[in-house]
Amino acid sequence: MRGLIFDGPGEIRFADDIAEPTIGHPADAIVEVTLAGLCGSDLHPYEGREACATGIIPGHEAVGVVTETGAHVSTVQAGDRVIVAFTTSCGRCDRCASGLSSRCRSGRLFGWGDPTGAQPLLHGGQAERLCVPLADATLVPIPDGVDDDTALLLTDNFPTAWHAVARTDWTEGPLAVIGLGAVGLCAVAAARSLGVTEILAIDPIESRRRAAIQLGASTATPDEATGSFPTVVEAAGPPAAQRLAAALADVGGTISIIAVQTADVFGIDPVTAYEKNLTIRSGRAPVRSVLDAVLPHISVGSLTVPTSSVITHPNRPLTDGPGLYRAFAARHAGMIKATIRP
Repeated sequence: MRGLIFDGPGEIRFADDIAEPTIGHPADAIVEVTLAGLCGSDLHPYEGREACATGIIPGHEAVGVVTETGAHVSTVQAGDRVIVAFTTSCGRCDRCASGLSSRCRSGRLFGWGDPTGAQPLLHGGQAERLCVPLADATLVPIPDGVDDDTALLLTDNFPTAWHAVARTDWTEGPLAVIGLGAVGLCAVAAARSLGVTEILAIDPIESRRRAAIQLGASTATPDEATGSFPTVVEAAGPPAAQRLAAALADVGGTISIIAVQTADVFGIDPVTAYEKNLTIRSGRAPVRSVLDAVLPHISVGSLTVPTSSVITHPNRPLTDGPGLYRAFAARHAGMIKATIRP
């Protein structure tokens, strides 16, 4: 099988001799990948900011077609087009039942390997095929009329952005979004869908600000950003972005920190949080749970995923994978999201 392999920080290679995935448990399914994504959080191990086992197929964003199912799988069958939610989930434990599927007691993250070796590797989607554990609850059939590009954004970026905005409990007033990568731009679109009419989108890269303008936001660089916002979504990640979020948040405001965290401390100091009576919400988005809320709206056309604004480098072959990682890590101008078609 062909795919990409993570060999350590700065080392992604293409291989054409990878062992085929197989059904190892009756709850597993095999999915032939039709499209995979390169996500900003894929860069954390690549840039050495997050420990990860080597020898793993990276990538937690994939859509494809089911080719085989274990004996206990009943919700999907061979031939179904499916969204592979970026974490596995059982759908039955207390966390799944409460809507926190991303922290399922049996859940695991695709494309990331425990560096201690305590758990076996769960290979990701940047290959021709992958095995999906807990397939009944993890896989979601793609609604009719939804193309692969849009479905790919539903594996992570758009539900993550929706969750980031929804958990602020916004009711009125302006909203700021810091960081205009795939999640930040999706957050602008989600906020508009949820009724926010005044959005300030903040990023140092001009091409990303232009994309946000097309989605209905006004924009600023981090140095230019001013104002007082009851709600701020921080989708960039570094402590400096959180400091800016705290500076922009109004007294009594809510900051939703959705970016994956690798620093030891938040950039928001306790004194500022106390003096402003800030509410700070953070943590991994429960994408599988959120899909149940957003898919009906997408199916009937009342919610639009900003696919063309987010995917800037579509349908690249697996052989381009190492170069795509290098370009993404170098923050090449105009590059927001790349997709890989095996």
